[in-house]
Amino acid sequence: MKCSMISVLLGTAMLSVPTVAPAQSTMPAMTGSYSSADVGAAPIHGLDGPAFSASASDANLFQIAASRLSLARSQRGDVKNYARRMISEAQTSQQTLLASLNNDQRRIARPTTRLSAERASMLKMLRSTPRGSFDNLYLTQSARVQQGNWVTYKGYAEDGADQSLKQVAGNGVPIIEQQLQQGDALLPSTLSAN
Repeated sequence: MKCSMISVLLGTAMLSVPTVAPAQSTMPAMTGSYSSADVGAAPIHGLDGPAFSASASDANLFQIAASRLSLARSQRGDVKNYARRMISEAQTSQQTLLASLNNDQRRIARPTTRLSAERASMLKMLRSTPRGSFDNLYLTQSARVQQGNWVTYKGYAEDGADQSLKQVAGNGVPIIEQQLQQGDALLPSTLSAN
């Protein structure tokens, strides 16, 4: 319910993004609470709009594909529930991102729908992994992609030049942080510590 509410709020907030005027505040509504130490990587600064959108889209598309595969191959109900959430949130994130690419002030080309070589390789590995190892690999890969997504979103939220994309990034950071936290809680090392 909470995840659905966040997705609805994010989607609703983004409906007005294309009309954001350049004179408005440059500070996004939210930028999360994690630091570089929490994530294990520093935000990437200096990205332009096309580079940010390409990176964000690649992460979204991977999460959708990997999570769909998880619904078919996972042996754990909690992992399948997590995968459903990831599909929903990545689809919402992708729709929000694509909607923010065009407005009255500028137009940014849509990113490719093909996965990057790195993410395509990760998905191939996930498809070929034995079923008994699938859940751990899926969760580990998902966390790796979310970590990369956090550094991209956090960096653009802090210094991005395009206000529409900066708002997308700022609003996305807390969602990525929740995904990192919930995915980490499903890994065997975390479960055995409880």
